[in-house]
Amino acid sequence: MLLTASEGRHWRYEVCEHADGYLVQMRDLETGALDEEFSTIFRTLPVAFAYAEMSAAYERYAASELEPELEPAEDDQVGIELETTERHFVDLSDRLHDSGVNGVVVQSWERENRRNPTRLLH
Repeated sequence: MLLTASEGRHWRYEVCEHADGYLVQMRDLETGALDEEFSTIFRTLPVAFAYAEMSAAYERYAASELEPELEPAEDDQVGIELETTERHFVDLSDRLHDSGVNGVVVQSWERENRRNPTRLLH
């Protein structure tokens, strides 16, 4: 279930419920396709929200560097937003001890668990 989304210039960062916590995934705004390589699972919802916000701010900042059409005041505002969201994410992540796990790693664990069932010895 989708809980929230933060939009960058070309991507939307969605926070969804996941069996292991909260998944942050990246969706292309034009095509609606998910980027399978970019996904991170967090144990806590506040950190997942902060990560999605920071990722969208970083993308807007990177796009503003490549697209010089922004006026200097807007460019400064995008930089300040990135610093603020990054500081917020780092603070929450440190306080809640939740740095996230790459979604590709989790998929690998799940594939391995399906392939080799655990044996219980009594």
